[in-house]
Amino acid sequence: MSWRRHTGIAVRAMVRGDLAAIGFMMFILLVVALTIDLAKWLDTVRARAEATDSPLWQVLFPYMGYRSTDIVTRLLTMACVAGGFVVTLLRHQRLDDVVLAASGASPSLRLTALLISGLLLGTVQIAGENWLRPAAVKAQVAANLGDYGNRYHTTDVGTQWMLTDTRALRATVTRGPEAHLSDLMLFGGIDQPALTHVLHADTATPRGLLNVWTLKDVTIWDTTRGSPEVEPKLDLALNISAEKLRWYGIDGYYLPNDVARTIAATDTSEATPTAADAATALAVRKVAIFLPGIFAFLGVSLASLGTQGRRLSPFKLLALATVGYLAVVSVKVFWALGIHGVVPPIMAATLPALFALGLGVLLQLDQAGYLPRPRRTTRSLP
Repeated sequence: MSWRRHTGIAVRAMVRGDLAAIGFMMFILLVVALTIDLAKWLDTVRARAEATDSPLWQVLFPYMGYRSTDIVTRLLTMACVAGGFVVTLLRHQRLDDVVLAASGASPSLRLTALLISGLLLGTVQIAGENWLRPAAVKAQVAANLGDYGNRYHTTDVGTQWMLTDTRALRATVTRGPEAHLSDLMLFGGIDQPALTHVLHADTATPRGLLNVWTLKDVTIWDTTRGSPEVEPKLDLALNISAEKLRWYGIDGYYLPNDVARTIAATDTSEATPTAADAATALAVRKVAIFLPGIFAFLGVSLASLGTQGRRLSPFKLLALATVGYLAVVSVKVFWALGIHGVVPPIMAATLPALFALGLGVLLQLDQAGYLPRPRRTTRSLP
């Protein structure tokens, strides 16, 4: 039966080979990334262990776990391209495809193995993007370790400006569970030749409603009035949400899903994380399950183009590997365009994956002889 052929010994062997090659490439990338990271932050990890009077391994091993989760989530697509490339070269050298073709097996067996491998790795990718990496980064920040601890552990982020079309807000921002604004100045009418009003408040705390804040010790200067108005307490809608303030300055990749959805739907300010940043992170998490399979397929397709005959061309393979690397880089480029609002989030998440898939399909069709090729002209002897 067809389904038995597509789940039989040959397919299972190919899946094991794919996972072994991709796992090995991921291990190499992980070791290199951890080595670079520890070279920079090992002294701070050691200082943290001394400050908490703990053995070094009790701080170092959890830190390496946090970093490994982040690194695997970031670099799994690169490992899939490289692993698919390498396993195809190994299969070519062992004549695996020749043996299968001689036994009457169709190329659909190889595609089935890639599909199974891609789905298995896709579950790792989607788990990392949606839950594991945000949780690992949060734990690393709480422990004040490494780059994320250095960037995000401090809750007092200083005086910040937040702008909309008609208002500008300047305040000292405190993020985290006890998020609030202090020494707040709100300037109205910045789209006019002159300001219409200026408001100052000692503190502002979220009231629980959508973008509504409770301001205390408020002074309002209005251009239509001769004297300032003083209010001990005032509820006012500001151009920043409570969720935005709690996660102020933290990139959308590291936000929990519920927080990202709230910011993407309600926030209008340009401070990080922006609505576009959060929406791009959510779009990436939706398509994450497909990325490993697509890029493993691309790696296999690129390597197949460089395996004509028994001899391998190093320079041709290097050029094809460069194409695969550029395809992975294009994913990050489009994600950055989505984060900055240049392209819609769903397009930023899907276009590079569709490009990689389309390129892989074209290469496979070309290898199978379904695409027209230019004819070589022959010269007749006189």
